[in-house]
Amino acid sequence: MKNALLKFICKILSFPKNPFKNRFLIVSTTALGDTLWATPTIEALRKSFPDAYIGVLTSPIGDEVLKNNPYIDRIFILKNLFFLWHTLFRARFDTVLILHTSQRIVLPLCSLLGARRIIGTAGINKGLDSLLTDPLKPAYEHEILRRLRMAEKIGGAIHTELLSFFDVNQTPLLPPGKWIALHPGSKDGFKRWPARHFVTVGKELQNLGFRILVTGTEVHLIQEIASQIPGALIDHSSNLNKLASSLKQVQMLVSNDTGPVHLACAINAPVIAIYGPTDSHLCGPHLAKNATILQAPP
Repeated sequence: MKNALLKFICKILSFPKNPFKNRFLIVSTTALGDTLWATPTIEALRKSFPDAYIGVLTSPIGDEVLKNNPYIDRIFILKNLFFLWHTLFRARFDTVLILHTSQRIVLPLCSLLGARRIIGTAGINKGLDSLLTDPLKPAYEHEILRRLRMAEKIGGAIHTELLSFFDVNQTPLLPPGKWIALHPGSKDGFKRWPARHFVTVGKELQNLGFRILVTGTEVHLIQEIASQIPGALIDHSSNLNKLASSLKQVQMLVSNDTGPVHLACAINAPVIAIYGPTDSHLCGPHLAKNATILQAPP
């Protein structure tokens, strides 16, 4: 019923197509890792079309990831839908690339911008594939490559498959010493390695002379783990720049399948990524020289 209503609204409110060229809107309105996966596509578009206007529609966390990205002309944040539609409509985008979105309303919103082309991967749009003008056939490939296929669809060339993050504070935040960061949380609880294993790893690493930093925004979880590792420090800040600075200082990050894994890859920090119910070939570290993946079946 929701989809039928959204499709009907899009049909009766259709607008003339924008006559402009190379005005791109990239849509990535999800979390930290998903937004970082968009950075090679953004770079590909900028280097392939140096005079293009590139806008990005993203989430608040996406804004933190991309706010200093030099390849972007403007960032739009997903909030206040009518004002957002009006602002996007006035930008006169001719091409929209739907990299990834969790919100059902985003694709219908984009279909009402007057863009001549709306490109996305078929089968992942909550039943709204018909709103795409150029649906791409899904394939078994990493999420970074899936996004890059959209840049190729409009004539762009791949320049890198590596992630980028342009906002790292170089001021040391940790006391002197050899540090290992443990990140025991994740957005989805089923992706978490049991807390007791992080405790065991932390204690063993202490025996090898390392100091332990426990990171994450799940305060109770990281306090539970840190309290069992003598002398461990806690960083539960949600500030991405601060986290990236800490990851630059540590000798290694040990983390569940979650966003900080990809932040570490973006700044070339060593990371061990623990994967269980998700497929690391699709969403794990990709071509990151300092990343080690531990994959186990559920």
